[in-house]
Amino acid sequence: MSTEKNFISTANLGWKTLETMREELKKVGYLLNFWHDKFEYRAFGEIKDGNLSYEEWRDIYTHNGWVEVSDFQSCYDPQSVTSPKESASYELDKAYLTIWKVWNKYEQLWRGRLNKLEATRFDIRRVTQSTKMIEDETLFVCLGLSPSVFGTPHFRPLSLYEKTFEMDDIEYQDFEGNTHTINTGLYDENGLAPMEWLLKNTEEYKLLERNDSLKAICGRFITKKFMKWAFKHKYLTEYTIKYRDLNNSPYGEKFALELFEHLSEDDLIRGNFEEKWQWNIAFGWNSLHHLADEIKEMGLTPNKITRQFQAIEQYIDYTGKSDLADHYEPTPENEYEKKRYSEKFELIDRCLTRLELKLEKHPPKRD
Repeated sequence: MSTEKNFISTANLGWKTLETMREELKKVGYLLNFWHDKFEYRAFGEIKDGNLSYEEWRDIYTHNGWVEVSDFQSCYDPQSVTSPKESASYELDKAYLTIWKVWNKYEQLWRGRLNKLEATRFDIRRVTQSTKMIEDETLFVCLGLSPSVFGTPHFRPLSLYEKTFEMDDIEYQDFEGNTHTINTGLYDENGLAPMEWLLKNTEEYKLLERNDSLKAICGRFITKKFMKWAFKHKYLTEYTIKYRDLNNSPYGEKFALELFEHLSEDDLIRGNFEEKWQWNIAFGWNSLHHLADEIKEMGLTPNKITRQFQAIEQYIDYTGKSDLADHYEPTPENEYEKKRYSEKFELIDRCLTRLELKLEKHPPKRD
């Protein structure tokens, strides 16, 4: 096994990054709601179709007592006491829907990306197969995020300077004939959207940006130099293979092999069968606690299990700070996080149900 394949991310780097990114995505959600309200309540909330004609739009306002100014495709409220009077523009009302759609696509893109990052194991093999790395790949490594996601559907493309959702300014006129413009506000003056701005302002990005000693003339990072630097500064650590004691197999090796294959299929574990299996930390140690409980409660193993947590640790490398038997996490209060919490348990339950059905047809014999 090559040295590069033994490199993994330092513990907790990725989780801290993902927590920060999810908080930033919440702010994106607030702006998404702002634009949703803008288009939802245009024309007194009576517009239900984004393809509303000017005449239909005008009729809504005039039926509510507003005055049409046809030359500028706008209306104003004659009863308004503000200066200038409260007014509405046909092009502006259409723009609200367009802008909300842009923010919605952006928020959905990054929600998918974060879910993908959370479920993807740190894998550096993709970048070590090349002599040079792009800046975004090196940044992901330093943030504890797997560079293996690059090139997958959610991350094609991904660049701190991508402007996938950029659009031209939209012009409209008010009832007095003054011309105004509006845009999404998604990109700042440096061309960065919120999530890209967050990544570019990390300390890791700033360190990499000014570290010319790691770069080739073309501006890309030299893989070997970067790997050595990242290991020295503890962004990477070397993975030590732990072999299982095959003579101490509480489940029996035949059942263990079935369990290994089912857990691997659902990406709950990685590694080789003869080694201590690596738990997908995205599911949390409380999920491993749940797995051990369910294996015992379902009576899946041909050998009787009494100490289920000690048993599971003979197969899966548990590195939590407290005893696995005591490892509980409270159900999150946030509805989104609560849903993801229950989904993790449901995935484990489905995995064990499939295993149970297979064992009913081909039960393993007691070792």
